[in-house]
Amino acid sequence: MTQLIVVGLLVLACYAIQCLIWPFASCRGCGGSGKHRSPSGRTFRNCSRCSGSGRHLRLGRRLFGGH
Repeated sequence: MTQLIVVGLLVLACYAIQCLIWPFASCRGCGGSGKHRSPSGRTFRNCSRCSGSGRHLRLGRRLFGGH
């Protein structure tokens, strides 16, 4: 049981370090490109989830005082 707690704390510490080093992750809606195809399929438009930036703030970064 204590090994499970130690492993859980280690995973949490690694995620916290990751959030400090890389606060942004690629957008799940557009896959990081910042664009979606229009309904006609001919042109591109900005992703509505990330407003065309292609990234979003990680959950851990938002919880621990994000931008």
